[in-house]
Amino acid sequence: MDVRLCPECGVPELITSEQLWLNNGDIVQARAQSSRILFLEAENLDPLFRGIEEIINVPLERMVIAACRRAYRVYLAAFVPGEVREKIRRKEMDYEPIEKAFRDLGALNGMGRYERIDMRYEGDERDFDTVSISEPYSVPFCVAAHIGAIEALTGVDHGYSYEEVSPGFYHLTTFPSPHPQELRGRMRFEPYEHREGKTELERCASCGGPKALAEFQWHLERGLIVSRITGRRMAIQGNALLDPIFDELEAELGESIPRAVVEAQRQFTRSGFYSIDETNLEEDFRERLAVRGLGSLTELAVKRQGMRMRVENAALPLILVGIAQGLYELGLSVDSSVDWQYSEDGVLEVEVKAR
Repeated sequence: MDVRLCPECGVPELITSEQLWLNNGDIVQARAQSSRILFLEAENLDPLFRGIEEIINVPLERMVIAACRRAYRVYLAAFVPGEVREKIRRKEMDYEPIEKAFRDLGALNGMGRYERIDMRYEGDERDFDTVSISEPYSVPFCVAAHIGAIEALTGVDHGYSYEEVSPGFYHLTTFPSPHPQELRGRMRFEPYEHREGKTELERCASCGGPKALAEFQWHLERGLIVSRITGRRMAIQGNALLDPIFDELEAELGESIPRAVVEAQRQFTRSGFYSIDETNLEEDFRERLAVRGLGSLTELAVKRQGMRMRVENAALPLILVGIAQGLYELGLSVDSSVDWQYSEDGVLEVEVKAR
């Protein structure tokens, strides 16, 4: 994949041209600014869902793939003009070159490497599309991304099967299959609307992206994005991937789900996955949230007795609550309780108290 890097910050120019970092702690897709984007620590995802599964004792993979597949279908369709999709669906055009571009986009976004194995597209029930995935940032999310790509191009619902053929290396096949009736009409995604804010990030003079992105290194041949400081893996993904899963879990399994999500994230955060510069706590945390597209920090007060945090335009509020509680406990070596409020206009207020 031939990708130009910014000569100043080293970030692929496609990253800063396809995503826009706005002034309220948000990132949006440049081609479809109603689609909010996140730039997150990728190694968090699978442990988070394993933690939720252990707390509620319910397997989640099917639901995760179903929600993510739909989000990827919408996200990837924005890259392909409607008339091109129509030509593909009338079999006047081969979709493989576009699907290869999607595979390259996955590597650019830190998802791992996809490679073509075999395919058939004749517009009937015997069609299939098989790829390999190496070093996936999350197996369910990477499976869902390929399903969403094929559905976005063909307009046909697909099922899937996958297997791990060696450590960190998978074969995935998609094939025409209607989605379960109980999922139809559910897990809808609301378009995002930017609200002006006051969180401005320092910009790279060459590419215009956030200067803080220079911390991260793109290993395009492997599909990895890694922090030069922490060594942790990152990935770019749509905000519509996670919140609908949590909403669906709550609708299906009850009101205990938000607390389970917060608790799973607290446990993971307290394990030492995140860290913050305590000498400049508020400013450091504000920049980290904004670079990741998680919102605009307007208040952070930490004392031995507890912590208060306020984030405007907050994305993934349950994840943010768990991160805040975990960081407080990690920094002060105490146990705590937490309460939060999340308003309709996207303001998250968190209060952590020492126990």
